[in-house]
Amino acid sequence: MTDTEHDPETPDPIILDFIEDADLVIYDCTYTDEEFPQKVGWGHSTWQEGIRLCRAANAKQLALFHHDPEHDDAAMTIIEQKARATWSGAFAARDEMVLHIE
Repeated sequence: MTDTEHDPETPDPIILDFIEDADLVIYDCTYTDEEFPQKVGWGHSTWQEGIRLCRAANAKQLALFHHDPEHDDAAMTIIEQKARATWSGAFAARDEMVLHIE
């Protein structure tokens, strides 16, 4: 799910239907919930919304991708740690990452 901007008031039923019971969701996690209000209209979402959607849709894993270019490696490490602490199925996608889904 790339270039998708969520509505903070309600989960997107189309996305929920699309990702229901998915083994892996790759979701536009450009911003954090804290950054999002200043970015409304830019066409991107947050890692927190990705987790909310995955939990609601019973997805197994979430790859955070489409990272904000303003987030350096240190910021991405913190984001990934927070995401994993929030939901163990979340992780940050990286260049040249290879995933094996069973």
